[in-house]
Amino acid sequence: MGKRQNYHARKDALPVRTAAPSSAANKGVFMSTQRVYGMDTSIMFAERGPGYHTRPHRHECEQMNYVMSGEIWFFVEGEGYLCKKGDLMRIPRGKVHWAYNCAHGTAVVLESHTPPLIGNNAEARKTAVPLLGDDEKIEDVKYVVNEVVPMDPQWVADAERRAIGEAALKAAPVMQEAS
Repeated sequence: MGKRQNYHARKDALPVRTAAPSSAANKGVFMSTQRVYGMDTSIMFAERGPGYHTRPHRHECEQMNYVMSGEIWFFVEGEGYLCKKGDLMRIPRGKVHWAYNCAHGTAVVLESHTPPLIGNNAEARKTAVPLLGDDEKIEDVKYVVNEVVPMDPQWVADAERRAIGEAALKAAPVMQEAS
């Protein structure tokens, strides 16, 4: 038997990256992540604090979310879904979507992406941990990236108002507008 392959990691040992997502809707929107990936899929643990809000975006991978704690709204093609601890949410490949944590607590979400989604820039990809064997090369991983989709901000706000409600939006944590 040969050398042991690099197929294992402990979550507690994964690097934590805290940064504004490429699709951040406002100043001060940050997300802390831990990521691992293989040749065909990736897993990301994401902590999204109060006020976390992304602009509509898409990616050429299927995304499955499991809410580990807290609550967060996911929007797919303008339809809102309130997801709480224990809920699962699928984002189909190529569908325009965004997330909004309008609660006052942090939402922790486990995300799976197929093919891998390991970051939009080299710095982000550097903190993602590959779980690859000796016969697999990082440069052969066919990962995808987020693509922000320009949309009418009023349409997005109307979709959120329909799903979340006017009163809830007024009570939500407020962030400064992005410049």
